[in-house]
Amino acid sequence: MTTTPTTGARLLDVAGMDLDERIARFGRPLMKPGPGLDPEVLHREVLEEPTERELAGEGSLDPVDLEIFLHKLDSIIDDGRDVCKYLSMAEMLQAGDLGVGIFTARGDLAGMSTGVILHALLHYGPVKYVLKHYVDDPTVGLADGDIFFFNDPDAGGVHTYDHFLMMPVFAGGELLAWVACGGHQGETGSRSPGGWSPEIGTRYEEGLHITPLRVGTDFRFHTDHLEFLLNSVRTPRQNSLDMKARLAVCVRLRQQLLREVERRGAPFVAAGLRRSIKTSAELARRRIAGFNDGVYRSVVFLDTIGIEDGLIRLPVELHKQGDELIVDMAGASPEPGIGPFHLRWHLARAASAAALFPTVFRGLRWSIGLFDPIKLTAPPSIVNAPSRDAGTGSGSHTGRVVVQGLLLAAMRMLHDSPHRTGVAAPFAENLLLIQFGGTGQYGNPIAGGPANGNATGQGARFDLDGEHSAGFFWAMVVDCPGPEEQERKFPWVYLFRNRFDQDVCGLGRYRGGVGLTDCFVIHGTPQLGTNSVGTGSRFTKNYGLFGGYSGAAQPRIIIRGSDAKELMVAGADDLPMSVRELADGRRISGDYAFGHTNSEGETVSDGDVVVLARGCGGGYGDVLERDPEAVLGDIADGITSPELAARLYGVVLATSGDRVDDEATEARRAEIRAERRRQGRPYDDFVADWSQRRPPPEALRHYGEFPAPVQVVDDREYPTEPPPDGGAWHR
Repeated sequence: MTTTPTTGARLLDVAGMDLDERIARFGRPLMKPGPGLDPEVLHREVLEEPTERELAGEGSLDPVDLEIFLHKLDSIIDDGRDVCKYLSMAEMLQAGDLGVGIFTARGDLAGMSTGVILHALLHYGPVKYVLKHYVDDPTVGLADGDIFFFNDPDAGGVHTYDHFLMMPVFAGGELLAWVACGGHQGETGSRSPGGWSPEIGTRYEEGLHITPLRVGTDFRFHTDHLEFLLNSVRTPRQNSLDMKARLAVCVRLRQQLLREVERRGAPFVAAGLRRSIKTSAELARRRIAGFNDGVYRSVVFLDTIGIEDGLIRLPVELHKQGDELIVDMAGASPEPGIGPFHLRWHLARAASAAALFPTVFRGLRWSIGLFDPIKLTAPPSIVNAPSRDAGTGSGSHTGRVVVQGLLLAAMRMLHDSPHRTGVAAPFAENLLLIQFGGTGQYGNPIAGGPANGNATGQGARFDLDGEHSAGFFWAMVVDCPGPEEQERKFPWVYLFRNRFDQDVCGLGRYRGGVGLTDCFVIHGTPQLGTNSVGTGSRFTKNYGLFGGYSGAAQPRIIIRGSDAKELMVAGADDLPMSVRELADGRRISGDYAFGHTNSEGETVSDGDVVVLARGCGGGYGDVLERDPEAVLGDIADGITSPELAARLYGVVLATSGDRVDDEATEARRAEIRAERRRQGRPYDDFVADWSQRRPPPEALRHYGEFPAPVQVVDDREYPTEPPPDGGAWHR
């Protein structure tokens, strides 16, 4: 991305900088401050200076009592997560797309729930904004029972479709801690019902953007504030109930934390929260120190920009130096300026936790302390978008692909380490999320979609196959609601729910898990508006590892004007039970449309058929090393066809089809190895040929320079020091 020089400016070639200079200049948010937005606050991810109460309690932290307290803290947080799931109305929240956290008095995350890793990790920015800008403001202030709401991604959130609530906790008249709960609400008054839309061009089409706003006092919502928020969305009843569910969580967390104060004293609790963070930081550094120093690289790509096809480059370099990790994303495609796929620095940083916390830091207690030894640098680009107007509604999709790249790099680091047991191909990332808007079967407004993305295939592990329909890699604990439950909520009936298909999981010595596929028929409403967002239509993001094949890409399928309901009423016994049967057999009549996961707004009508497919995990290791008996089991399970088994695994069945022909298999595998040797080329010859290849021009419209975007910046545009006013726009 080239910047036009101005008088006195100095142009800097990002690629020519050393790593330390890139960290100094770009290891922080690059967006400009605005109302309620302070990039300096978002960059203060390190542990703040201790309060007097924390210092006073430090000496009382007996190791045994501290361990009991931290276990209790985790139980309190998990209880809060359950409260949110059971009280919420939005399906995404019921399925666990949420996060709950407890913070120190100065806004540092001391403990977080399972669920989506991002949510709790992003609360620190708004908390610290309130502490920096509102506590001493006579028109705002801070008191026990205050309730703050935010959803603006630039204030520290994910996208406007995730809504957050936070409350201070006072003990003895002094601020002790903060509690928070947030998750995917969906409907926020954006261009499309339910939030997501790949057609969005700028942030101004993404609905409500609320920076930290006090919406209640004395543990009760202000009616005027609540009605303002509800008047801005299509589903006021649902949003109202979910706001109250978040408040119930915060009140519950506060009550249980104060119970610990009664047992142990406020100094102990305050110091215990801080010690939780410091211990995580110490253990994280110790863990990192055990890995080999080096640079571990990966390059991944997006295949879409909004509703346009096109390539976006997302490189990841993981530098391991002593007891530190540096995530360097220099060389990413420039900010395209269209579509909602822009990423902010704080979200890229939080997204990296989805790759690092369950793998590199496996077994350690999660808190902001795990980020103490990690630095992330990203020059101005799609992954550290500086433009205030950039759409960020699907920035989480870009973040998911970044996670895949970081996982691949991290697995190479873990492979030769004492923690090799954590090595696995990435969870399936290919995802199709569909939104609906209109009137449901009960006459109620609908604006959102099902939480079926929580049933993707797991990547193969270093010693085991991946599990089928295992979950969602943003989250460690999520749910995929059952068909009967969804038929009660949404205006459709299921035709089938089954594994995605045959021959779609990543192959290897160990194979990836197969994702779930849902096929349902619109029922109970004349018409619904719909669109979809996702990744992995042109090529997969479900990467294999160490020679393993990737999981398959997936299409979006809608059948309009179908006779599915008539066949179901007639009791037809030959209805399709899989995507392949549906698409190839055409037993159901109608207009079959196969499209990209990112679609323009359109309508579906009563009787139309919609298919939702989830990705399949990548494989691990060479396919020719897979146990033939395991391949036979996959054939029996319908995961692998005999034809593919012979062609790629080199496994040949006996004529009976129920056992492996060992002699024919050995011969077939020898044949495949000989063909590999025949196709082999000297490295220099391969590179000379490969470097001449180039995607078509239309695929590179937003890519930047090919093959690696050149990034040149004006040294005055991104100064290394924050503005002297701290970014407060009106002071």
